[in-house]
Amino acid sequence: MVPKYKAVKYVWKMPRPLKERYAEDLMDAAYFTAMETDPDTKEILIRSDAHSTTRIGGEWVADPPHITVSCKNAEQVRSGTHQTSHGYTKSLTDLEILRVTPDGFAKADNTMYKRGKTHWPEGLPEEEKYHPV
Repeated sequence: MVPKYKAVKYVWKMPRPLKERYAEDLMDAAYFTAMETDPDTKEILIRSDAHSTTRIGGEWVADPPHITVSCKNAEQVRSGTHQTSHGYTKSLTDLEILRVTPDGFAKADNTMYKRGKTHWPEGLPEEEKYHPV
């Protein structure tokens, strides 16, 4: 029996890490986070590596270590929307995902932050990776 693979597009909103092992670990953590959010994910926007703050009501507050990703299924690719999730990690350096918290709603890709940037900008570096299903 031939194993089946799923192609997923990764888009880098942050600079792609120079250390290949770390970049691969971050992509794997982003994949796990996205699949927990929506098993039909086709595209993943890697918004950050592990960090320990989040924004609540416009204010930065402490939060356990996590990565932030946005993801799209096929319909969201067509409609220009996405959903964002946090993948909570063991630490800032160990990217094993312990739990995932989706924000629970789709947002338009061109939604603007207060600082004038869109949530899912066009023209960012991207790459494709295949995962067994």
